[in-house]
Amino acid sequence: MASAIFFLAILSGCASEPPVRISAYSANGGDFATSGAKTYALQASSVEPQSDATTAVATDTTTARWLDEALAAKGLHHVPANSADYLVKLGYATRPQAVRVRAECAGAPESACDDVAPQKEWFGRKHYIHALTIQFVDRTSGALTYQVSATHTDRDPAGSAALHALMSCAFADFPMHNAERREVVHCD
Repeated sequence: MASAIFFLAILSGCASEPPVRISAYSANGGDFATSGAKTYALQASSVEPQSDATTAVATDTTTARWLDEALAAKGLHHVPANSADYLVKLGYATRPQAVRVRAECAGAPESACDDVAPQKEWFGRKHYIHALTIQFVDRTSGALTYQVSATHTDRDPAGSAALHALMSCAFADFPMHNAERREVVHCD
């Protein structure tokens, strides 16, 4: 009987989906304000060389459309880069969970960009980490003013399906307070 309960506990642990981890950072310890008519322009992302360890995604048209829709829903308006309040940068990558990454946070403290702790691989199945970071850079000063990161772990090596869900999570309670962290099961 005890072994049956143990086996059921293992199966229920496998069936539960890991939460999405969301963290925010605002420059100077303040809260990022989007009140009033704020404008933005998407800053082109660069594509990193692809390897077996990581896959980077540039801001393609579908991703840019999702980002534009999310920002418009929060009251920000897209304008040409030379007249925008913020330049918005998007970074997205999928990698095996066994690969650890030390993030350079471009002005944010390392705690705002922490990595997901590896889990034990049961039965030889790999887990993959999907990580999204969106940064708002003040166009006139070039300073990072706000950053939100969302990570999720699953068994999908492609990761393209996770991007839209992570973006929904990043903007669910936008803007979050400085140094705020959350774990949520679903963001939709």
